[in-house]
Amino acid sequence: MNHAELKEDVPDCLLLMQVGAFMQVMDEDARAVSQVTGLKLQMAGEVDAPVVLGGFPKSGLDAYVGKLVRAGHSVAIALQNERKERHIKETIRVNRDNGPL
Repeated sequence: MNHAELKEDVPDCLLLMQVGAFMQVMDEDARAVSQVTGLKLQMAGEVDAPVVLGGFPKSGLDAYVGKLVRAGHSVAIALQNERKERHIKETIRVNRDNGPL
């Protein structure tokens, strides 16, 4: 599944998507992750359709998820299989009043 298809399944979550050995975030999710973690962002894509991207090594996934959940964000993690196909592996939804559900 591509980013848009995955995001459609979890519109209420920040989508962290595996791309090789890295986790990638895009557009509004990237901005939110950057605001909480200080992740550096870059622009990609065409001039008339720019995409905001950020990424970090997969080895840092637990630390990033912890920071995002503590900041009140729900998170969905999409991992790749050996055929480079992506699927949602885990979803952590946060009740803003009471923490993780």
